[in-house]
Amino acid sequence: MTKQEKKCSEKNNQIVALEHLVNVLKARSSVPEKLDILGKRAEIAEFFKKFPHFRKHVEKLDFSGQLVIKSLIVIGQGEIFFKDLDLVKNVKESLTILVSQLLEIEKFYDTLGGIVGYHLIVLKLIHSKEQCVNNIKVHYEIPPGIDISKKGKELNEAIRWGLDSMHSIAEMYPVGGAGERLNLKDENTGEPLPAAQLQFCGRTLLELLIRDLQGREFLYFKLFGKQVAVPLAIMTSHEKDNHHRILEICKSNDWFGRRREDYRFFIQPLVPLVTAEGEWMVSAPLQPILKPGGHGVIWKAALDEGIFDWFDQLQKKKILIRQINNPMAGVDSGLLAFMGIGCKNDKDFGFSSCNRMISAVEGMNVLKEVKNGNEYEYCITNIEYTDFKRCEIADAPNEQGSIYSCFPANTNILFVDVNAVRKAIKICPIPGMLINLKSRVTCYKQRSFIETFGGRLESTMQNIADYIVDRSETKLSSQATKDLRTFLTYNERRKTISVAKQSYSPEKSLTDTPEGCFFDLMQNYRDLLINHCRINLPNEQDEKDYLLNGPDCLTLFHPALGMLYSVICQKVRGGKIASNSEFILEISEVDIFNIDLEGSLIIEAKSIMGNKNADGVMLYDDAQCGKCTLKNVKIRNDGRVRAPGKNAWKCQEERKESLNIILHGNAEFFAEDLEFQGDVHYEVQAGHRLVVYRQGEEIAWHYEKIRQSSWQWDYFFEEDGRISIEKHLNKE
Repeated sequence: MTKQEKKCSEKNNQIVALEHLVNVLKARSSVPEKLDILGKRAEIAEFFKKFPHFRKHVEKLDFSGQLVIKSLIVIGQGEIFFKDLDLVKNVKESLTILVSQLLEIEKFYDTLGGIVGYHLIVLKLIHSKEQCVNNIKVHYEIPPGIDISKKGKELNEAIRWGLDSMHSIAEMYPVGGAGERLNLKDENTGEPLPAAQLQFCGRTLLELLIRDLQGREFLYFKLFGKQVAVPLAIMTSHEKDNHHRILEICKSNDWFGRRREDYRFFIQPLVPLVTAEGEWMVSAPLQPILKPGGHGVIWKAALDEGIFDWFDQLQKKKILIRQINNPMAGVDSGLLAFMGIGCKNDKDFGFSSCNRMISAVEGMNVLKEVKNGNEYEYCITNIEYTDFKRCEIADAPNEQGSIYSCFPANTNILFVDVNAVRKAIKICPIPGMLINLKSRVTCYKQRSFIETFGGRLESTMQNIADYIVDRSETKLSSQATKDLRTFLTYNERRKTISVAKQSYSPEKSLTDTPEGCFFDLMQNYRDLLINHCRINLPNEQDEKDYLLNGPDCLTLFHPALGMLYSVICQKVRGGKIASNSEFILEISEVDIFNIDLEGSLIIEAKSIMGNKNADGVMLYDDAQCGKCTLKNVKIRNDGRVRAPGKNAWKCQEERKESLNIILHGNAEFFAEDLEFQGDVHYEVQAGHRLVVYRQGEEIAWHYEKIRQSSWQWDYFFEEDGRISIEKHLNKE
C-alpha cells in the first residue's frame, strides 16, 4: 500500500467512525446525554492525560461549554487549539470567547449532529468528494423559461401581475458576505469593510436595493392610490462587524423613511476555515479563523429566527430574494415581471435568469430530471461552476462561435413561496453544501505562522429548489415541464446581472468588478435614452476608452422617476446630450421635452416621493413632491471633470460648472424656450414656484407662492396592459 493509499484509508476509517458517533449523538436530545457519550471516548481521556492542566479549565465550564470543547477534541482538533496555552495571556477569557463561537456552530448545525456532524460533512466533501451524491440516475436539460425581454402584451400582463401582488410580497437580502475580493477598507481607519458598504453611485449597495424597492412601491402608489410597505428580512453576519455596520447604515439614514418594524435582521453563522487535510485553522491558540458559512444557511437561519412566522403574521405568502452585490437587477421591468409570473401562477420557486457567458465564475440553471425507482422527479435548479465536472455538464456554447453558454446563468434573484420553502427545509435545512480549498490563508501552527490553501463549508441558497419537486409516473414532455412548481424567466443579461464582487485588476477583464458594473449601468441608461426617450447621444464608448477617460455621458436616475423604461420615456422625451455631459435626475415628477445638454444638469428634489411624518416614515404623496418642467431648454456649461473609469463608479464628481436645480417639499421649477449658460444654481423653497423665462436678451424669473401643486402625472393602464401617464393640471 502506498503512502497515499494508506492516508486515504485512514481518512475513510475516520469518516466511518465519525458517522457512527454522529448517529449516536443525533439520537440524544439533551446536552448531558451527549456530554456523557463524548466523555466515554478514548480520545478525551488520552488528550487530558497529555494536557492535564487544560482539563481543569474545561471542568470549570458549564455542560454546553464542555460539550463543544470535547467535540473539538474528539474530531482531532485539540492540539491545534489547546497545545500552546502558555502563549495565551488570559486563558479563561479566551476560552469563554471560543466557547461562545463554538456554541453558535453547535446550535446552527444541530440537524447535522452539531460540531461533530459539521466536521464529518467537511471530511466527506474533502476526501470522499461527496456533494449530495446519490446512486439514482440524474439527467440535466436546458430549462424551459418565460421570455420577459421583449415588449408586448405578455410583458405588460406580467408587470401588472407583479404590481397587483405587491401587497402579498416580502423581500429578503443576504448581505452578510465578507467581500474579501473587493478589498474594501474604511478610508479613515483602514479597517476592512463588508461588501454591503461598497459605495456604488455614491451610495451603499444596501441603500441601492432599498431605493429600487421604494421605486416599485411608488409606482404602485401612482397606479392604485394606496401605499404598500414591503417587509424586509436582512441576513447579516458578524464578519467585519457586518451586522453592526448594516444597522448603522439603516439608523443613519432614518431607516430610509420606513418603519423600524418593517425590518427584521438575522445573522448568518460564521464557520471555521479548514485545510485540505481537514484541520481547523487558527490565528493563535484558542482563536479559530471564521468566515460566513455561505448563503445556503439563509433558510435555516430564517426559520430559527422566526422570519417565516413574521411573514405569516403579515400575510405575506411570497418572497423576492436579491443579492447585495448585483445592483443591476432593479433596472426596468425585470423584477416586477418575474414576481408577477410567480404570483399569478402560484409558483413555489423561481429563478430570474439570462444568458450565461462561457467560463464565467457563476452557476447555471438547469432542468433536473431524476429517475427514482418507478417515478420521475423534476425541478428547475442550479449547478455551481465548481460542480460542472462532477455533474458531467460541459460549459459549451449555445451555438458555434457564441460567447454564451447553452445553459442560462444563475443570478441569485429568486422567487420563493413561504410554505413550500418551509417544507423543503425539513427535508434539507442547508442545501448545496460544498467546499472550495483554493484560497491561500495565513494561519498559526506549531508556534509559527504558515501560508496554506484553505476553505470553509459553504452552501447555496438557490439549491433548496432541489427539494421542491414535481413527481410523475411517466417521463414528462417538454411542454409539460413548463407547468412545474419551479419556474424560470429569461431577460437581457445587462438588465439582470452585473455584479461588483472583486476589485479591478488591469490585466483582467471588467467582469464582476465595480468598474464593469458601472459600465453596464451606463450602457443600460444609454439604451433607455436613445431607444425609448429618443434622445441623441454621442457614439457608443468601448471599455478601453471608458477605463481611460471615464463614462462619456454620466446618467443617473432615482428609481421613482418611473422604474420602468416605458414610464420614464413619457416624462423625458426627445433632444440631444453631448459628449462629456452629466444628466442626473433625483426626482420623480419631471416633464422634460427636447433637452439640449452640453455640460452638467442636476435636478434634486428633497421630497422625491412625498414627505415624512413625525415618526420619520415616508408617506407617498405626489402632491408633496418637487416638480420640474424643462421644455426646449439648452444648457451650456463646462460640466464635470471626467474621472477615469476606475474611479467613476464612486460618483464623487468634481464639477467646473453645472445647472443645479434643488427643490424643497412641493416646490416647482418651470423653464421654456431659453438657454442656461455657465454655473447656474436655483434653490426653490417648499410652497413656491420659480418660473424662469426669456425677457429680451436676458433671462428673467419670478418667484411665487403656491397653495398646492399645479400639476402631477396621473398613471393608468391601457387596454393592452401598458402603463400610460397623463399630465393633470390643478386649478388654483
